[in-house]
Amino acid sequence: MKREKELYQKVRQSSFYMIIGKLVTPIIGFLISIYIIRKLSVTEYGIYNMLLAVMGYIGLFSSLGLPSIFQRYIPEFNEEKKVSNLKKLITQGSLLRVVLSALFVLFVILFSNQVGRFFKIEDWTGYFKIFSLGIIFSLESSLLSIALTSLFLHKYFVISNTLYVVLRAGILYFLLKLGFGLNGLIIGEAICYGILMIMFILFYNFRFAKLNKVNGKERFPLKRLARYGGYSYFNEVGTTILSVSTDFFVISAYLGPSAVGIYAFANKLMQMLTRWMPHNLVREVIKPTFFTRYTQTKNINDLEKMFNLLSKFSIFFIFPLITGIFILGDKIILFIFGAKYISSLQIVWIVAFFAAIQSFTFSVGLVIRAIEKIHVVLLSKMFAIYNLIGDVLVVKHWGITGIALITSSAVLFRSFFVFYFARRYTGLSFDLKGVLVISLNSVILGLFFYFARPFIVNTQSLIVSAILGIVIYLLISHFNKAFTEQERKIINRVLPKPYFVF
Repeated sequence: MKREKELYQKVRQSSFYMIIGKLVTPIIGFLISIYIIRKLSVTEYGIYNMLLAVMGYIGLFSSLGLPSIFQRYIPEFNEEKKVSNLKKLITQGSLLRVVLSALFVLFVILFSNQVGRFFKIEDWTGYFKIFSLGIIFSLESSLLSIALTSLFLHKYFVISNTLYVVLRAGILYFLLKLGFGLNGLIIGEAICYGILMIMFILFYNFRFAKLNKVNGKERFPLKRLARYGGYSYFNEVGTTILSVSTDFFVISAYLGPSAVGIYAFANKLMQMLTRWMPHNLVREVIKPTFFTRYTQTKNINDLEKMFNLLSKFSIFFIFPLITGIFILGDKIILFIFGAKYISSLQIVWIVAFFAAIQSFTFSVGLVIRAIEKIHVVLLSKMFAIYNLIGDVLVVKHWGITGIALITSSAVLFRSFFVFYFARRYTGLSFDLKGVLVISLNSVILGLFFYFARPFIVNTQSLIVSAILGIVIYLLISHFNKAFTEQERKIINRVLPKPYFVF
């Protein structure tokens, strides 16, 4: 009981810092993203996203499953007070990530001319060389961020990330305002990634490493970590192939960077909007909490309760958002981002529809990782083959619409596959009644948006309609409750006061 109370206290404190930071950073990030989209041409925005896609693949090849190992075993080592193992994992894992990412960056530079011709991008070599250091800094930062959040050092993660976002906004605004264009954008990104990496290193060293001394040596479970990391790595391979990065490569090779710009915008819009969702604001708190709780109890019933709570919590926020996108998507694009991206509306609808269906993917993935059945997630990546082959087959005839359908359906099939095996191993059941209640509440919200459409004629009226929609949805959800009394109690134990009444 004492350990459970301590865990809830950690979650409450960490959630507070994560929410504060993620209420500030999405606002700034949202505004600077709008500015970038407006300032760059569609082609330049496509090239920018191609650079990010290549960074994603370099991150994949240099990871060796390290991100998943950090997420799974840092909370365990910390809970069991195995400081020596914990420090060894973080130090050696971080160093290995830097070395491998640098080698893969060098490899791409050596063949950059061929890459540029294949993707129909002029001066690809120049763009990539400018961005190369930023790739190394970014990948190392992402690994160190997992270390900080897994140690419940969310306060320092938030401080670092908030400073990074503010500096990034200022630097990128300054460079784009002065007319440096895409070159200025990627120079600014590289500088900011470097600053973020340095802050993470300093906070880890001064707020954990120097405060926790090693008392004797412990047996380092290398085989256990290697096995988990190996499965996780191949899982990451499948995840990356299933991601929009692969879509960017296929689209650019067949249709050029302008088509990438349109497709990337649709996915970026969904990403920007979902970042505001409360379940995403505290996602980095949920992961270590989930694994720590299961380490304490080893109770399968706890897994089912946590799965249903997390799934419904995600759906509670994502369903009304998707409803708004389907009814007001054209007005969101036109009034906020400009008419040059209005042709992406159909892609936005496709991405939104599948995002609503696969809302439970995150929570079911945690269940599989907690019981260390990572091979299930690995097997689910067979749909990556379907995705890759499907992209190539449809791109010529169906363009980016066909690619959006193939990729979204592949992710959906993968999610159902993982859920099937999670249920097989744990007897996991899904609270369908709660989901239907949330769906009904979202339909009522949709009726409001539908009748409000004629009155939405500019940005201001769009914002007012969105605010009114949020109020209406919360009122409906208060009277037509989707969560059980026990689930509400669990959520309110994390909150400073019992605000969650849905």
